[in-house]
Amino acid sequence: MFNEYCKTNKAVFLEYYFDGRKHSFFKKLFGSETRDVFNGKIITAGLFRIIPLLTTLKPDIIHLLTFERFAVFFYIYKLFFKVKIFYNSHGVIYYENSILKSSSMLYTLKDRFCEKIYLKFSDRIIFPSEITLDLAEKFYKISENKVLILPNLINSRFFNVKNRVYSENELKAVFIYKNVLNRSGADLLKEILKKDISNIKYYIITDENDINLPDSVNPVDIMKILPNEELPDFYSDKDIFLSLNNYDTFSISTGEAMAAGLIPVITEQTGISRFIENGINGFKFNYNDTGKPAIILEQLTKMNESDRKKISLSASESIAEISAENVMEIYKTEYKASI
Repeated sequence: MFNEYCKTNKAVFLEYYFDGRKHSFFKKLFGSETRDVFNGKIITAGLFRIIPLLTTLKPDIIHLLTFERFAVFFYIYKLFFKVKIFYNSHGVIYYENSILKSSSMLYTLKDRFCEKIYLKFSDRIIFPSEITLDLAEKFYKISENKVLILPNLINSRFFNVKNRVYSENELKAVFIYKNVLNRSGADLLKEILKKDISNIKYYIITDENDINLPDSVNPVDIMKILPNEELPDFYSDKDIFLSLNNYDTFSISTGEAMAAGLIPVITEQTGISRFIENGINGFKFNYNDTGKPAIILEQLTKMNESDRKKISLSASESIAEISAENVMEIYKTEYKASI
C-alpha cells in the first residue's frame, strides 16, 4: 500500500526493528536508518526515536497499516500534537490470540491493551469486511462514525497473467496454508481429500510440516510458499482457488487468485465472499456444510470448458474494482477529507 501511494505522492514509512535477533539492544531503543523508495522514505527506528522523529516530520496523518505494539507511541504523540490516525484492523487480535492461537495470558493482555487503544482513539478505523467489524464489536465498543469498510488492495500484477491456460480435462485446485489461522481450512480440506472427485489435482502451498493430510483419492502436490511476484505465473495454468476457513476477515489470497482468473470456492465466513455470486464469478458455501465443497468441485469438473472459462473471466473482471489503483484512490479521498 505504501509503495502504491508513493507512486504519485510523498510519504514516510516508519517501522521498528522487529527482528531482535539481528539487532543490538541499543539499536532497538535508539537506532535509526533511512532508505529511499519512489517518492517516499522508509525509516527504521528504535523505540525511543519514534516520538522525536514524529516531532521532526510533523505528519498530518499517521496511517497504522496493521496491528503493531510499537504503534502505541503514535497515540502518545497524538496527545500533544495535532494529527489524525488511521488504523487498518485486518483482524480482531484478541479473538485470534485467545481463541485461535491459544497465546499466553501476558501476550494476550498486552495485545488487547494496544488493540483497545487503537480502536478507541483512532480517527478512522478501516475494516476489510463487515465480518471483521461485527466480530470486533463483540469485544470492543466502536464508534460507527469512525468506521470505513474497505477491502485490501490487490496488486496489478495479478490482473496481467500472461499465457493463460484453461484446463480441458484434469482441473487444478490451489489451497494455501500459511499459519494456524488457516487450521480450520486445513481441517475442511482433509474432508475434501477423502472424496473421490474425478479429474482434479490439488496443489497445497505451505511451509508447515504438521498438516497431516490423509491419503487422497486424487493427486496432491505439496509445495513451499512462493514469493508473491512468482504467483501470477504459477496461477497461469490453475483453475480453482480454495479458501476454506471458518474465520477469514478478507482473504487477499483469494482476491489475487480471482484476479489471475482462478474460480474461487470459498466459505461464507470469508470476508471477500461478499464479492461472490454463486455460479457467476465463483462459489460460496457455509463452512459448517462440510459436504458442499466436494459437490461444487464435482460440478466444476463436469462443466464444459466454455462455461468454466466464463466464470473465470467473470471472477477476474468482478474483482477489478478492488485493484490497488482503485482502492488507493478511495484512501486518498479519505486522507484529504480528514485534514
